[in-house]
Amino acid sequence: MPVKIQSIVPDTIADEIGIQSEDILLLINGHAIHDELDYIFYQSDEQITLQIKRGERTFTHFFEKDIDEDIGLELYPMKVCKCGCNCIFCFVDQIHPDARPSLKVKDDDFRLSFFHGNFITLSNLTKKDYERIIEQHLSPLYISVHTTNNALRQKIMRYKKEISVMEKLTFLADNGITLHTQIVLIPGWNDGVELERSVFDLASLYPAVQSIGIVPVGLTKFREDLTRLPKVSKAQAKEVILQSEKWRREFLEKYSSGIVSLADEFFLLADEPIPADEYYEDFPQIENGIGLVRDFIDNWKNYSNELLKQHRNKKVLFVTGVSFYSILKGLVDELNSKEDQKWKVIQVENEFLGKDVTVAGLLAGQDVMKAIQKENYDVLILPNEMFNVDGVTLDNVKMENVK
Repeated sequence: MPVKIQSIVPDTIADEIGIQSEDILLLINGHAIHDELDYIFYQSDEQITLQIKRGERTFTHFFEKDIDEDIGLELYPMKVCKCGCNCIFCFVDQIHPDARPSLKVKDDDFRLSFFHGNFITLSNLTKKDYERIIEQHLSPLYISVHTTNNALRQKIMRYKKEISVMEKLTFLADNGITLHTQIVLIPGWNDGVELERSVFDLASLYPAVQSIGIVPVGLTKFREDLTRLPKVSKAQAKEVILQSEKWRREFLEKYSSGIVSLADEFFLLADEPIPADEYYEDFPQIENGIGLVRDFIDNWKNYSNELLKQHRNKKVLFVTGVSFYSILKGLVDELNSKEDQKWKVIQVENEFLGKDVTVAGLLAGQDVMKAIQKENYDVLILPNEMFNVDGVTLDNVKMENVK
């Protein structure tokens, strides 16, 4: 379906040749344009034939440009492909009814995986989608695998048509697509022997599969009428850490890469040290909560020095979630001792989603405001992860209103 042009970037080719907002972009060099991805891919040429529709009239423009020069069209946002799965652990199904609307959208779009690192299931891809991924070399992609046991995967994700996930991943790998994969670990479902099988199946596709991220299942208090699932215990977290250390040693010897890495939550839950920088191998899944703590620790000196320059001898209050509290408090206590400051850290329990949700990135504005209302501070430091790109919390509180 052709796409409508939202606006024209000033002083660009599109501006010079008179293309207008609300025009319809039909073709670039004979290729139909369906979305921004097509536009980016097919305009990457030196000789361009552009077909535009305005009302009932069609215009054709010919011009030359540098291969990396943008024509200057800004298209209306593309319609996002929705998820056809009904996963037993889906976070959207257990979100607070008053959470911001964007958190209630189940996207499963390979274009968003390429653009933004969103994880996709492969359950809704057509033959044409795979052809497009290969032709436009949409790499890397981020894939939610959870298990390579096809029958178990279908049971966990509850999609209708049968899918051989390893067959699909192998096809992408054979065609030069780099893959980052994730396994949401559910005790009693895809752990133990099943987890080991999945990890080794995926590692067999190295170097196409560059990472295997394992994250614990997240459970909120809004699970009425949903599948009963156990949370990952401290003992289970320790077990997964020991398992993964063995796998990583084998992969490092065989592939010179550890490939598999665990979410920070496993180490925090198990009271185990956070791995060193080398463990994360360029942090390919940091947005998935794998390496955030290490990154913070490694950047703490520079960050705290900047804070000291601006706020020395002020009452600085740090807010964080339950799981990160002990680490942040340790860093701040050490700084207080060395710099003779009286900075303070408080942990906020998650009443909005439930106390089993302990990560700072899922803190609600209302919980934070309740926790700090009796605190005396000059400067308030909030977790960046609790805000979206517009500076809004999951319960629709703007950053500037958290006080």
